[in-house]
Amino acid sequence: MKVLIATKNQGKIEGAKRALKNYYSDIEIQGIPVDSNVGE
Repeated sequence: MKVLIATKNQGKIEGAKRALKNYYSDIEIQGIPVDSNVGE
């Protein structure tokens, strides 16, 4: 299974990988860049 996460933050990607590996054995996590609208 391939999971896309809307962040390039390696800490968040690693956290998601560790959590999802508890439920799925074959998983690929990929971070993708997104624009942030914080403060607009």
